[in-house]
Amino acid sequence: MRKSFLFIGFSIISLIAQAQYVSRLGRFRVDQIRGCAPFTINITSTNLITTGECTPGKPCIMSFDGSNNCPPNASCQNVIQFTYNTPGTYKLSVLYQSIGSDDIMVTVDNNIQPAFDIFTCAGSKVSINVTDKTYDSYDIDFNFNTGVDTSIPSGNNQVASYSYGAPGNYNISVKGKKLNASNNCSAKVQPFTALTTLPVPSIKTLTANDASTLQLDFTPQTNIQYHAEIAFNNSNNFQVYQTLYGVNSMTAANLTVDKSYYCFRLSSFDPCANANTYSTPVCSHDFDLTVASGVDQLVWQTSSLGISNIQIDRNNSLLTTVPGTATSYNDNAIVCKTNYCYQLVSKYVGGATSISLQKCGTSFTTVTPAAIDNTSSVVSNNNTQVDLVWLQNPAFTAARYNIFRLQGRGIYTFLDSTKTQKYTDATYQGGYCYKINYTDKCDNDSPQGLPSCAVVLQGALDDVNDVTLQWTGYKGWVQGVKSYTIQKYNQQGQLLQTFNAGTDSTYTDTQQDAVNQVQFYKVTATAVQVGVSVSVSNEIKIVKNINLYNPTAFNPESKAAVNKTFSVKGHFIAAMQLQVFDRWGSMVFFSDKNEPWDGRREGIVMPDATYVWTVEGTDLNGSSFKKAGTVVLIRK
Repeated sequence: MRKSFLFIGFSIISLIAQAQYVSRLGRFRVDQIRGCAPFTINITSTNLITTGECTPGKPCIMSFDGSNNCPPNASCQNVIQFTYNTPGTYKLSVLYQSIGSDDIMVTVDNNIQPAFDIFTCAGSKVSINVTDKTYDSYDIDFNFNTGVDTSIPSGNNQVASYSYGAPGNYNISVKGKKLNASNNCSAKVQPFTALTTLPVPSIKTLTANDASTLQLDFTPQTNIQYHAEIAFNNSNNFQVYQTLYGVNSMTAANLTVDKSYYCFRLSSFDPCANANTYSTPVCSHDFDLTVASGVDQLVWQTSSLGISNIQIDRNNSLLTTVPGTATSYNDNAIVCKTNYCYQLVSKYVGGATSISLQKCGTSFTTVTPAAIDNTSSVVSNNNTQVDLVWLQNPAFTAARYNIFRLQGRGIYTFLDSTKTQKYTDATYQGGYCYKINYTDKCDNDSPQGLPSCAVVLQGALDDVNDVTLQWTGYKGWVQGVKSYTIQKYNQQGQLLQTFNAGTDSTYTDTQQDAVNQVQFYKVTATAVQVGVSVSVSNEIKIVKNINLYNPTAFNPESKAAVNKTFSVKGHFIAAMQLQVFDRWGSMVFFSDKNEPWDGRREGIVMPDATYVWTVEGTDLNGSSFKKAGTVVLIRK
């Protein structure tokens, strides 16, 4: 017991020289009453007003945190050292056997490494700003482990500077300390590279986020403090807008981006010398869009200083690139009723870009579309319909075509509409005229086009089966008709012959045809202008006459080769019966095989007399015919 007592007594004596804080009743002393966790406290004396207390022979019971737990000493007797690991406020008490208990309050703080910013200065210098407000003072070691170079109190200007004398890599240590507290809090150590000169800042992009906000993005370098400066509608008169550190972007708000342009420049700021190293200015755009008929007009203002070119984007794709000095651009390559959004991208020599607000508008045009002046018509389907086709100026895109029709005299009335360049009037009755206009996709209406009047063909047959054709001249082509062509077909639709009538509107077909009694004609008009479809008239049907003919007398005994027999002949006869009667009505001859009568009756020579004949039959067109007459038989 004595040996243990002597040890405790020696320990207490050795710590008395460091004791500073006395308990509430003045009975014991400790070396510290405040520190950062983990915080070790020592009881340096237990007999300030007594003797022989807290010895092995007369032990005291210590409580450091409100409990009697003092590992590894389970009873907490005569324990003079304790480590607090958890921040908080504690009551340290000593229970004496003879005089009772005494205590002292102990504060354990969070062990916070103080935050600080490092600012590079030219000439291998540095300035730091301690941003931490936890402690009452701060010890700074600019070379780390070489001792405290300076101490600064807590406050609003916790700044210190240092000169290394040479560029290189260093470590800076900052350690915080409370008043009346142990100097046991952890230091924060940050690496630092001293530089001879500050680097020139580099702006990456200036972006217009909205009508009141610009965003500046740049590439920061470690431990460099930047000043962002702004100029209004110029690139010369700058003023400091914001100090930047440890960030790579800045947002400038409450601006009039839609009405003005702003120029920004960055400086690497040297707080030791209060000096700046500037970047090239980058400027926004005062950008406007005006939508006019057939053109989107872009105008802008900015400073052209340092701009190599300006890229114009339309609907998020490149439209064109203009010189950096340009202040306007007209976009004529537009489609009406289309929404276009434009954006400017100024590209600077050093690689920076400035992106404008996006301006949008819906294009339009008020140009009157060209009238339709080439319309062709083809009469078809047994002359009951007319097929119209037309040409339209390709500079305009039609949304719909409107067809107007004139019947006889009067005004053109609306008939129908279509989206294609053709239309069929299935109620055609001949002699109609048409006009066509259209509404383009820009909602502009063209004037009504030239009247288009189908060719109306008529035909007449004379007594020798010559066909005289007449037709109305075609109307509907701006440059007129080059020529008319007549096509002649048989009843089976085969083309028999083609006649070129030139520009005439009449033609007589004198070509005789013993085979085709029924013939069809139509007229095709060809335009002077190349590329215009032909126009075709109605089709007419001509049925040629059979034109029966017969002799009025015959002589079977004639020495001449003609009129030795009697027969009735004609054109286009399919079948015919011939009957001959004497004056008493008795039939003397009959034939249904187109045989002639030789003046005999069943081989008996008939006398000279006047005989009555009749014929009945059908022609090639299937029509029936009858005819009667007299013939004189002469034998002398």
